Amino acid sequence: MHRIFAVSAVALIIGVACSTGVAEVKTFEKKFQVGAGGMLAVATESGSVSVIGGSGSEVVVSARIEGRSSDVAKFVVDATQNGSTVDVTGRAPKDFWRFLRGHDLDVRFTVTVPRSFNVRLQTSGGDITVSSLTGKVEGETSGGNVSIDHVEGFSNLGTSGGDIRVEAVKGDVKAETSGGNVKVKNVVGNVDGETSGGNCVAEDVDGRVHLETSGGNVTIKVRGANKGIHAETSGGNVTIMISKGVGAVIDAGTSGGEVVCDLPVMVSGKIAEDRVKGTVNGGGEVIYAHTSGGNVQIKPLD
Repeated sequence: MHRIFAVSAVALIIGVACSTGVAEVKTFEKKFQVGAGGMLAVATESGSVSVIGGSGSEVVVSARIEGRSSDVAKFVVDATQNGSTVDVTGRAPKDFWRFLRGHDLDVRFTVTVPRSFNVRLQTSGGDITVSSLTGKVEGETSGGNVSIDHVEGFSNLGTSGGDIRVEAVKGDVKAETSGGNVKVKNVVGNVDGETSGGNCVAEDVDGRVHLETSGGNVTIKVRGANKGIHAETSGGNVTIMISKGVGAVIDAGTSGGEVVCDLPVMVSGKIAEDRVKGTVNGGGEVIYAHTSGGNVQIKPLD
């Protein structure tokens, strides 16, 4: 009897707590005069972050917070300037009732910076997007997606569970996700991509390509010179496409499928269905393509 009353009492209290929340929207905006080549640093405990490079000399920080009125009121946004660096922080409310009813805040940061600017972005659970920027890009999220396009400069991107998408970038790219896909397209620079469970795709890359996944497929399409390719997966297929006239040293193998090379290979050693080692067009940088459980195919792009 006492047990039933105790459970009912807790349910009643939770119900009252949830019913008292009223939807509310709060906005934040602040502007800073800066010079080219500065730094934007965003660290937020909640929400998505979007950064766009513009033609002006201002950093414009905007935030939109929506949710229960009590949570919205407690979410604190701060933006300060120290020389050429603008720091933006977002701190979420942490209390007993918020833990019981779950996290319902919808937080979105939108920041405009000069075209030539560096960014360092970190969020605990939202998406990160960066576009139209010349500078170094560092982006890390604990659970969202990371997407960049039309960026010139080195990019270091990471997420614990989302996808990473890179397109139209001039500069080296490092991309790592624990569970999503890595997709890179139209990059002039070296690409290093890794995922623990998704697929890896690199298309139209002018540079060295190194892609690894623990459970998905790897697909690489390289136009122009071969500057080195490393494709490795523990459980999927590997597909590599290069131009017909490109020189390479082929090192391809599988533990559970077959290797097919549609290029004229000068084979060294024994010919086998599960391994190919040799040279194409007189040799060149190494194309390393290995899988533990799938097939490997190397074929002409044209």
